Amino acid sequence: FYRKVVQCFEEKNIPLEHLLSGIDTMTVIVHEDKFIENEQEILSRISKLARPESLEVESGISLIAVVGRSMKSQAGTAAKIFSALADARINIRMIDQGSSELNIIVGVENKDFEKAIRAIYKKFVG
Repeated sequence: FYRKVVQCFEEKNIPLEHLLSGIDTMTVIVHEDKFIENEQEILSRISKLARPESLEVESGISLIAVVGRSMKSQAGTAAKIFSALADARINIRMIDQGSSELNIIVGVENKDFEKAIRAIYKKFVG
């Protein structure tokens, strides 16, 4: 399934910025400007090749990566990120943490990007 979805983007030379998967979901993140002109063709191709149960497109999401080697050994890093965003009244649209525990990536609405960066920075650096 994943290979078929990724193939649809590769055929149009659209690089994937981030790929997330859950038990029954898959999220593909690409730059909107590279995707928009091929949107309908890609969605049609995904539907034909991979036959997903549902297919949705959301735009206007920015990714923020919080990175640090010491994250792996310190409890509460994710809680600090989430509380910083909650305190700033910013909704988290996406969360990803790899098994290496070297980073946590959150997706927020574009309009909240700079505010989110400031809130996270303030929580960790002061």
